[in-house]
Amino acid sequence: MGLYKPTIAGNGLAIALTVIFVLPITAIFAYAVTTPLDSAMVQLGHWLHESREWSFPVLQTQERFAKIGFAIRSIIIAVGISFLYFWLTNWLNQGLARRSSKGSWGKESYIIESIQPWIFVGPALVLLIFFLFIPAFSTLSLSFQEADGTRTIRNYAFLWDPSSLGYEQFRYAMRNSIMWLVLVPTVCISLGLLIAVLADSVRWGIVAKTLIFIPMAISFVGAAVIWRNIFAGGGIEPQQAINGLTPSYQIGLLKALLGHTAAYNEPLYSLKFWGNFFLMWILVWVQTGFAMVIFSAALRGVPEDTIEAAKIDGANPFQMFFRIKLPQIYSTVVVVWTTLVILVLKMFDIPYALSANDDDKLLLATMMENARNNWSVGGDNVENLFAAIAVMLMVTVLPNMIFNARRLRREQKELGH
Repeated sequence: MGLYKPTIAGNGLAIALTVIFVLPITAIFAYAVTTPLDSAMVQLGHWLHESREWSFPVLQTQERFAKIGFAIRSIIIAVGISFLYFWLTNWLNQGLARRSSKGSWGKESYIIESIQPWIFVGPALVLLIFFLFIPAFSTLSLSFQEADGTRTIRNYAFLWDPSSLGYEQFRYAMRNSIMWLVLVPTVCISLGLLIAVLADSVRWGIVAKTLIFIPMAISFVGAAVIWRNIFAGGGIEPQQAINGLTPSYQIGLLKALLGHTAAYNEPLYSLKFWGNFFLMWILVWVQTGFAMVIFSAALRGVPEDTIEAAKIDGANPFQMFFRIKLPQIYSTVVVVWTTLVILVLKMFDIPYALSANDDDKLLLATMMENARNNWSVGGDNVENLFAAIAVMLMVTVLPNMIFNARRLRREQKELGH
């Protein structure tokens, strides 16, 4: 089959060149043809503005409806181009393979099967190259540059220099990020496993799992607002606002249960150091349902004969779980753990929505926003400092990537044997 490699490369190149030229031209043509729809949306916005007597300017309404029309067109064209891509590439693959095989069904099948995976993987690779690898290397290069382009390590020295403005914030951000990486996935996985096992052993377990899964439908900002009302303030007495006119009621349910008075109105998530754990709990509350559902499905896949054999051998419930079930769903646990680690590294919404911007609450993502608003060092060099922080954020992902790469390689070797 090695003799067919030049043919496969030639057919693949022909398909790639056809796609590169045909799809952009088709997209441009589709945008040109559908341009009048923007004008129709503008007229619709103008009519609604006049008939509903909206208070804001008519030009603002027209601009918004024009953007809505363009967004709708873009979505439809993008979906259409995607379908066109897969239809065109499959048609070309089969046609070129048939032409190159010269009637040999075995050769034709081999050519098709060799090119077909790249048809599906190709778009993902292109997107990864242009929107992940190139920006990542660009950020890495930028982090080692001054504003004038000269090479330097000053940006990293600024973060690690105890005398610099950013040292304390960076130290807190690294500490908090590591705490989140260790505690949040661990607690979510532990609670998810516990609930999955217990809920499957009772009749009303489906109701319990539904209630626990509901927070997954809530955005991080929405969850932060919910728990702000639980963690914030104290007591039920009103406090006068600064202007002395509008009363502000503190509705911190948890603090009220703890017996805090209205005079002690510091939110629990604002406590020094310990406030980090209340912020973590919000993410745990949202993501435990995700872990529970995945583990529940995995536990149902454990072979019944294995469980029956363990029961016959006299295994108690703890031995049944830790020695029989858990080893068989180990891969699922790793997948959930990896997903949660990536989610934690991206965490920005919850601390930002609660204005938890104190130095001892910073994460690497919120530190970048805090630095953008408060740092005034280096003038134009601030962007290079942001790049250095982003690189440090990428470094925290490396252990997770190395662990998963080794695990996948080990599983492939086991399957190979």
